[in-house]
Amino acid sequence: MSMIDNFKFYLQTQLEYGVGQARKIGDFLAEKSFQDVVVVGDEGVANNSPYFDELITIIKVTAKKTTVQVVRGTEEPDYDYLDEIATRIRGIDKIDLIVGIGGGSCLDITKAVAILKNNAGKGIDYRGFDKIQNPGIPTLAIPTTAGTGSEVTNNAVFTDKKEMKKLGINGRFMNATYAILDAEGTISCPYSVALSSGIDALTHALESFTCQKANALSRTFSKEAFCLLYNALPCLVDDPHNRQKRQELLLGSYLAGAALFNSGSGIAGALSYPIGVHFNVPHGIGGGIFLESVIEYNILKGYSYYADLLSMIDNEEGLTIDRKNKKFFYLMRGLFERLNVPKYLDNWGITKNNVEHVGKLMLPLQAAFDQNPIPFSAATDASKFLRMHVKP
Repeated sequence: MSMIDNFKFYLQTQLEYGVGQARKIGDFLAEKSFQDVVVVGDEGVANNSPYFDELITIIKVTAKKTTVQVVRGTEEPDYDYLDEIATRIRGIDKIDLIVGIGGGSCLDITKAVAILKNNAGKGIDYRGFDKIQNPGIPTLAIPTTAGTGSEVTNNAVFTDKKEMKKLGINGRFMNATYAILDAEGTISCPYSVALSSGIDALTHALESFTCQKANALSRTFSKEAFCLLYNALPCLVDDPHNRQKRQELLLGSYLAGAALFNSGSGIAGALSYPIGVHFNVPHGIGGGIFLESVIEYNILKGYSYYADLLSMIDNEEGLTIDRKNKKFFYLMRGLFERLNVPKYLDNWGITKNNVEHVGKLMLPLQAAFDQNPIPFSAATDASKFLRMHVKP
């Protein structure tokens, strides 16, 4: 496996980890002397979760002033919606801390509005990499899904509705200042959301491991993330209230996110973006639909390092490298079947009648596909993958 000898690695978020840890948020606010607090809450959590209500009560007891802003959590945000929330936040005179409680989209909004509070203009003005001039308001991310890793990454993803493309605000100042990983907040997450989030994290772990820009440290994070996620994801089906397994999912998601933004992604992650923008395929599911095919494609084309990941989850001895890679593929297939990960795109309107058109949406993604360890063509291979995932 090729390895970049000289690399940088960033991990700038202060983490508090443990079941029930979020209930100590009052101590955290007091320790940091945060008195004027804004909470950005995912509407699904804010309207249905006693956990959210409990945290708000604790914050209000400790902080001098608490403002709650509820944001959409049912769909991935666009720049227009970001500006709408940013206008509300800019209208608040004094803010010491912005707390995001919710899924990945909620946390992305939290990080972005914290930046826009201290930087003029619209959100889309900062689309791309390292365009932010001033640090934002300090942020605390409390994820209620285990998947996107937004609580540790230095990006926030939004859709440009005019160009119908996803390109986020990335780079310096975009990381959450603090994060709390507490499984208590994930228990009420609906299965469909938990599955999409968990498969998103698994995609991050696998593609950050295999991508061309991976390095020794990022691969260490990827491998540990993969092990945690592979072993804990079945709890979503078998034992959804298992707090220890849910906690392991959060840690796996965190480590996968840290690996991803220090290395890069790959085919499955890239394919998910256009179908998310144009057909509303949930991001995690979009990547998950293709992930098994990507693994098989790479193995058939000669990539052999999935064997390193197999050693994290299976201790059978005496297997050749070829057998290890094949066993890895079949174990992943078994996991996806156990979790009932969708195989086809037809439920979102991508069928044999329009699949060629959808293939053309992949043409601008060649740079992302080039992260894969095996050459993959946006012009030919992407369309083949799409056709594999529509019903005949």
